[in-house]
Amino acid sequence: MIDKLRQPSTWPLYFTLLIYVTLIWMQGLSSAMLQVLQEIEIAATMALGSFVAGGTALGGGAVAFPVMTKVLNIEPSTAKVFSLAIQSFGMTAATITILCRRIPIYTNLVLMALPMSALGVVLSLMYVAPIAPRLLVKSIFSFLLLCFAMTMLLRWWRKAHHQQSAQQIQPSTLRFMAVAFIGGIASGLVGSGSDIALFALLVIAYNADIKKATATSVVVMAFTSLVGSAMNAWYLGRLRQKLKVIC
Repeated sequence: MIDKLRQPSTWPLYFTLLIYVTLIWMQGLSSAMLQVLQEIEIAATMALGSFVAGGTALGGGAVAFPVMTKVLNIEPSTAKVFSLAIQSFGMTAATITILCRRIPIYTNLVLMALPMSALGVVLSLMYVAPIAPRLLVKSIFSFLLLCFAMTMLLRWWRKAHHQQSAQQIQPSTLRFMAVAFIGGIASGLVGSGSDIALFALLVIAYNADIKKATATSVVVMAFTSLVGSAMNAWYLGRLRQKLKVIC
């Protein structure tokens, strides 16, 4: 039993427990439970978002952003900050799970995408998001979901016609880095984008294996969310301000 608890496959569980223990230690058990009950709509939204993020290339922000903006009437700028913050925990836990369980990813593509996606989200938060119209932000999010839907339909069509997935990919460096950068820009506007953009590119342009493409996009989006949340928290000073609006 002890040997099983020491295995790397159990590390994601420890990470999750650490987050819960830290929150309870900071707020107290009764205060933490009371806040969950007071914000039950958001808690339920992110419970659904976590299931979506665990089974697809979409991050939890893909559920949080439309629910918060269209159902809970929260400003897109606030929903975006929340999406990046919540994905910093959820998708990091998913990344730890992927690495500890040795779920295959396209390692060369991850190393290529990380710096460009990080650069994109930083520039987006600093220069693009402050001047982007609200309608444009919502339109970008809708476009990203449309791209994901079309990608899945194409994948289904290829599978129906018995087209084998590519296990190894040698992409065009310039095109891949450009898509990662654009995904980072979108992430700074709506809280997600790098995951969908890279997933769509891998499946549409390179007929990638869908499981490896999903895991690859999760790793990239986790890193992008961490960078974006760090910018919001310590450089732009928006994280605490926006979360107060929600809570």
